[in-house]
Amino acid sequence: MKHLTRWVILGVLAFTACEMDSVSLIAPESLLVAEVFIASDGNDDLEATAYLHRVLGSKNYGPVLGADITLTAGDQIVTLVENPDSTSTCIPPWVQRETSEIEGSLGTCYSLSELPAAFAVPGQAIQVSITDGDMSELFGQTKLPGDFSMKTPRNGRDFCALQRDQLLELNWSKSNDAWAYIVQAEVWDLADVFNYLPEDDRPPQPLFLLGLAISSDDTSMRFPSEVGLFDRYGLHRDVFEQLQKGLPESTTADISVAAVDRNFVNWARAGKFHPSGQIKTPSLAGKSGTGVIGSYVRKNFKVLADSTLQGLVSSCS
Repeated sequence: MKHLTRWVILGVLAFTACEMDSVSLIAPESLLVAEVFIASDGNDDLEATAYLHRVLGSKNYGPVLGADITLTAGDQIVTLVENPDSTSTCIPPWVQRETSEIEGSLGTCYSLSELPAAFAVPGQAIQVSITDGDMSELFGQTKLPGDFSMKTPRNGRDFCALQRDQLLELNWSKSNDAWAYIVQAEVWDLADVFNYLPEDDRPPQPLFLLGLAISSDDTSMRFPSEVGLFDRYGLHRDVFEQLQKGLPESTTADISVAAVDRNFVNWARAGKFHPSGQIKTPSLAGKSGTGVIGSYVRKNFKVLADSTLQGLVSSCS
């Protein structure tokens, strides 16, 4: 009897194990995600972009057309316009790499390449209002970081020359209201220098390097040895060691130093620094959406590692 009971119990368990409750999959909520960035070169020229997309897999995932995006600074108001041709440049490159899926995404870019003269100056607050029909309404504010000047290389130089294997101590003045500084460099023609390596081991053209000074008082960085340390994994040892010494002969680098605001930093913190993944703190609030309005002031210049230019082009140092 005991054996019979055991077989009955096993049969019941086997039968019930084959029955599965029906499961309904619910699509993610159709939240609007807006990434708004305002850039200044420290003069009257401002650029504004907004990349609008929806949560992946949501019901209305796809282009976000017909949105109304206005920026307000004091008593001045401007409206961003759809610009589908600029999707790949709608968000700063270092933010794309950390937070945004631009390539192949179904978002929509809105922009103004030139805002009206004196629309806003460094240190001024700028508000954004975003409406997407009857679905979403978002609001937020950023304070454009204060202007700053480059000390090395000297401010105002569009380009300067370095000796081969020479490190450049980048120095700049403090920017009021900045929370961090980002140094971005695109190094060109390294592949030609290392043409003796197998093709798969040669550096890309250009090699993108990103450096971060995480304090508003941290106003120096050595180039290229301290820029892009996290971008070098996977590079051939010869390339890695060269970048610790300086640029090789016949190479150039396009460098941008940017003072970024608190909103920018909170949104673009890299996931690689957090075991749990990306941590984003939004600065846009409202109905059925989230996102960021960030701002930064930047200085751009070119560095030439070419011994033939010595005496013809001002030295970087």
